[in-house]
Amino acid sequence: MSDLLTDREFAGYRVDSVVGRGGMGVVYRATDLALDRTVALKVLVEALAEDPEFRRRFVAESKTAASLDHPNIVPIYAAGECESVLYLAMRFVPGDDLRTVLHAERRLAPSRAARVIAQVAAALDAAHASGLVHRDVKPANVLMAKEDHVYLSDFGLSKRVMADTVFTRAGDVLGTLDYIAPEQIRRETLSASTDVYALGCMAFDLLTGEVPFPADTEEGKLWAHLSEPPPRLGALVDGMPSAFDRAVRHALCKRPEDRFASAGELGAAIQAAAGGMPARDFEQTRSRRGSVPRPAAPAAPWRSAPAARTPARRPAVRAAVARRERDQPLLTALTDPFNLVLLAVLLAVGVALGTVALMVPMALVVYGAGVVRSYRDPAERRHG
Repeated sequence: MSDLLTDREFAGYRVDSVVGRGGMGVVYRATDLALDRTVALKVLVEALAEDPEFRRRFVAESKTAASLDHPNIVPIYAAGECESVLYLAMRFVPGDDLRTVLHAERRLAPSRAARVIAQVAAALDAAHASGLVHRDVKPANVLMAKEDHVYLSDFGLSKRVMADTVFTRAGDVLGTLDYIAPEQIRRETLSASTDVYALGCMAFDLLTGEVPFPADTEEGKLWAHLSEPPPRLGALVDGMPSAFDRAVRHALCKRPEDRFASAGELGAAIQAAAGGMPARDFEQTRSRRGSVPRPAAPAAPWRSAPAARTPARRPAVRAAVARRERDQPLLTALTDPFNLVLLAVLLAVGVALGTVALMVPMALVVYGAGVVRSYRDPAERRHG
């Protein structure tokens, strides 16, 4: 159906030409016959309309998206179903999407990338304030208008589709997998932090010309998002200020609670880096939702000035302290939540598939590798 709409009327619109295609449908340039205005008409693939739950959520979430009034969000004019096909009518934005711009230019200058990220971050903050999580932030969903004015699109489209396709039709969303958050892969509760992670992946892409985890397979991408730290930006682009790297790596922490508390915080950090401000110590000023940034913890007094803070320790006490300090890194590595969760997930998969005998050795090897990495390089692990 969607390929047969050109030069005909559909749902009150005259369909003029195709302007884009994707895994979810086709975008047309069309004319609203009632108001005589040009619109972007997105017609979804027919299979999506066959799912009653998707239809219900599509309409409900499109209404929420249509209520968003922000200069960096594409306004939605109408949403509905016609001839058993779901559609969205939106503002027509002349220009290319960010994916096309990246293909042509490979990467953006840091100052330009910062302006783009800040605008997308502002759009996401507005959506999050209304209780809407985008879940599919990527360059293809960012439209570039005149003078690099940015519009974020496809609110109301990505919610159910992401949950259903990441595992069952991974090939259809290969591009999306470059920006997918670990909690999406694990099918956990999603939040604003999910969009922060995707925006961090996009910032990495804009600044370096590469996605953080350019694995050759879908499985490789998923594994990297779950367990691998991103490369240093400076290793890919000579002269990249370290402040960019600190900001991006903070956004790409594996645990949602370890990331920026909002997309706006990430946008501000990227803009500060572009302005030449010194790198912020995100490890020490990390903020939690509903809390204020925590000040840096002072060094233990007995380490910096033992004579002034505590009396001299007896030999037995000093030996006990030494043993604790020696054993603590190993204990921390053994009890690292990520390593334990990964072990549990692999064992659960073995139970579910009836392959416990095969999965147990594999799970122990993977757990052991995680412990070794956490023990040898705790700072790398903390950066996510």
